[in-house]
Amino acid sequence: MLTTEKVKFVFHKALLFRGTARRFLLCQFYKPYVEKQLAKRRGSCLQCGKCCDLSVKCPLLKKKNGDISCRIYHHGRTLACRSFPIDERDLADVDFKCGYHFVN
Repeated sequence: MLTTEKVKFVFHKALLFRGTARRFLLCQFYKPYVEKQLAKRRGSCLQCGKCCDLSVKCPLLKKKNGDISCRIYHHGRTLACRSFPIDERDLADVDFKCGYHFVN
């Protein structure tokens, strides 16, 4: 039987998956928008792994003794990974706990 908590969890993950799909499609088909947004982005990656564990846990994310790292951070990350966050919607997906922010 589905509890209210399980339904909320599934709904939350579905919303996060929508963001994952949106980022993929933006990076593949709307590159000018992505480039424009990245020009407004300031800050740096905290390497916290929040963006790697949104809707589907990335198999390349490595956790050991409380440390988090990406096996391909410096070589081979997808455009969607390199571009995160593309805009404020992406920051909302990680509860605005990110080293990046956007300027107008």
